[in-house]
Amino acid sequence: VYFRSIRWKILLSPMKDIPVKRLYPVVVIGYMANNLLPVRLGELVRAYYLARRESVAGGSSLASIAVERVYDGLTLLSFCLISVPFLISFGAFKSITASSNTSAIIFASIAIAMFGSALLTLTFMSSSRFIRFRVALIKLFPPAIESKINAILEQFLDGLASLKTLRSQATILIFSIPVWLSECGVYLLVAYSFGIHTYFPSVTVFLLAIILVTATSNLITAIPSSVGGIGPFEVAAQQTLVVLGLNSSLAAAYSGFVHIIALWLPVNLLGILFLWKHNMSMKTLV
Repeated sequence: VYFRSIRWKILLSPMKDIPVKRLYPVVVIGYMANNLLPVRLGELVRAYYLARRESVAGGSSLASIAVERVYDGLTLLSFCLISVPFLISFGAFKSITASSNTSAIIFASIAIAMFGSALLTLTFMSSSRFIRFRVALIKLFPPAIESKINAILEQFLDGLASLKTLRSQATILIFSIPVWLSECGVYLLVAYSFGIHTYFPSVTVFLLAIILVTATSNLITAIPSSVGGIGPFEVAAQQTLVVLGLNSSLAAAYSGFVHIIALWLPVNLLGILFLWKHNMSMKTLV
């Protein structure tokens, strides 16, 4: 979460220079809200709280969060592209069937299309070439609300300033790597505590397997569904481990523990602490 706060500081820097120590509680509360509210409404909570706490326009904050989510997806996809070929070469996939292979290809294609098109769209919106499209877009609305729509769109476009150059996009990608490597570390420690490393022939294969599980379980939750991603997360993590040779009961126990106890619970408890410290409640943010 601390690495996420650093990355968000970079995304927000074209609008306002906010210290990481002030962004950290906002990020924690936003993730807590994501864990407790359906369809990732915590993103709106985070944008609203930042606007209230740091006087950053809500639309700009929401745009920066959208960029953050796209780069999360791209980073996780790169983890898949790195780990899968090596795992195949090591013969790590034990119980893969034709149907599961087809499902994996479909899932990967959808994810690549979704995050790739999102990045292209947001990058285009951040460029000067979007101006004429913006004028045409605003004209689609009734004259009475044209100015309001224009103001909202202006805020959103301000939040995309970090996408204007390839250098700034590369910086965002670079700072996305420690975010997810540190989460891989959580998966890794819990896997050792479950003795899962003993199911793999070498440390290298074990590390690659953990990287892949981290990627698949988080990519599936990119699609808003259940509260906190509970359900889809566990299924994706379990099935990934099963095709890598683990028995389903151990894979299920590990998946539930790493999600609820190691990832879900600590952020929620810390979020409650920050709300209490700031004399806030979830009711005031929702």
